[in-house]
Amino acid sequence: MKKNERTDSNNRNLRYEKKIALSFLAQIRTKDLFLMLYDLAAVTGAYFFALWFRFDCRYSEIPNEYLMSWLKFTPIYAIVSIVVFGLLHLYQSIWKYASFVELKRIVCASGILAVIHTAAITLLFQRMPISYYVIGATVQFVLIAFVRFFYRFISLERRKKAKLSQAIKRSNVMLIGAGSAGQTILRDLQHAEDVEECVCCIIDDDKKKARTVS
Repeated sequence: MKKNERTDSNNRNLRYEKKIALSFLAQIRTKDLFLMLYDLAAVTGAYFFALWFRFDCRYSEIPNEYLMSWLKFTPIYAIVSIVVFGLLHLYQSIWKYASFVELKRIVCASGILAVIHTAAITLLFQRMPISYYVIGATVQFVLIAFVRFFYRFISLERRKKAKLSQAIKRSNVMLIGAGSAGQTILRDLQHAEDVEECVCCIIDDDKKKARTVS
């Protein structure tokens, strides 16, 4: 009887753990998954580039002990990097609105990872060339920041093109009256996104109002 109770309890725990895992996976958007894969390639590739660059951009010139140290440390560092990025919310941000706050997070994450990489690979495996640490951390920061702010740049360009095409489709209208009511209508038309009319001129019988509306 007790054995059956333990089995049922274990099954319930397994179902609960499976539910949590599925819930976590459901929260990961496809975009975030691609970003994670990119980050894995960036953080590991940055330090390989540093090693390759240190030895005159010749793979055959890289000493085997350095290459093996990088290779053994890469899986550990990749996992640590994803955890650090996750803790600093680099996968929760809406990157089409990326600003100074997101840049601060990237700088912070890159700094933490640079310290972890320097300390861990030195203690666990061996001391690498100084240029390896410096170039690797710099390239890593550039790659991580570039992809996120490039996404914002693309979003802004798309928005500009959409507004431009919308402006081309708009029909020109004449606004009668340059008083407070006319100016209110003008502002509303200028800021409305679903309006297909564009005010090309304003007429008013008061000559003092000429060139006073922008």
